Amino acid sequence: MNSKYVDAHCHVEDKAFNKNRDEIIERSKKQNVEIITSGASLGGCLRALDLKDKYNIYITLGYHPSKVRADDKVVNKVYNIIKANKNKILGVGEIGMDIKDENYERQEKIFKKFLSLAEEINKPIVVHARGFEKKIFEITKNRVDVMFHCYGGDVDLAKEIGKEGHLISISTLVCFSEHHKEIVKRLDLEFLTTETDSPYLSPIKGAKNEPANVKLVVKEIAKIKEEEEEEVKKTIYKNTCKFFGTRI
Repeated sequence: MNSKYVDAHCHVEDKAFNKNRDEIIERSKKQNVEIITSGASLGGCLRALDLKDKYNIYITLGYHPSKVRADDKVVNKVYNIIKANKNKILGVGEIGMDIKDENYERQEKIFKKFLSLAEEINKPIVVHARGFEKKIFEITKNRVDVMFHCYGGDVDLAKEIGKEGHLISISTLVCFSEHHKEIVKRLDLEFLTTETDSPYLSPIKGAKNEPANVKLVVKEIAKIKEEEEEEVKKTIYKNTCKFFGTRI
């Protein structure tokens, strides 16, 4: 299997890239980086679908917990978009819960709605679980495969998540966060995938993040694990393809 770098979770559909999206995506492709962009709102999902066809990239579609203040009409529109485009997406996400946002009951209700949809269309999910890592792990148990996007929770829980066959996604935070370095140090490589969460979490001060920077994540993981970078890249690629059930 010829391996590539994988940005398993980013937002090239974000309006922050409106002025240079062509350049950003072309740079990633030239550097052998596969992009999986994640629609996380009504507009974001529609833009992600457009970008899939325009740039031949991979997508997941979901509804971010920070958007739960919107009424049910918006939530249902996203739900129906995902259902109608199930053959175009790798998974449902990002979805989840966030400790920094309010209305936890509504967050949980909407998360469970999209979790049930993922079960119905037989897709894995990509979760945003800040502060709710354990709760989401328990809710999803024995239901679907889960990628914990930008995981920053407890290391022992991360081990348990990995042993259940789910993926821990390591972002560009690992380039400067000691906690994220410790997560990588203590987890088996087979539990991991990589992401940038572009345009957020830039490892380069003063610059927007971009998918090409996922190479820095692989480099840092290799350094922490004392492994060859090429071997880390191959393992991450294999893990990600297995998770999404397709070669990317």
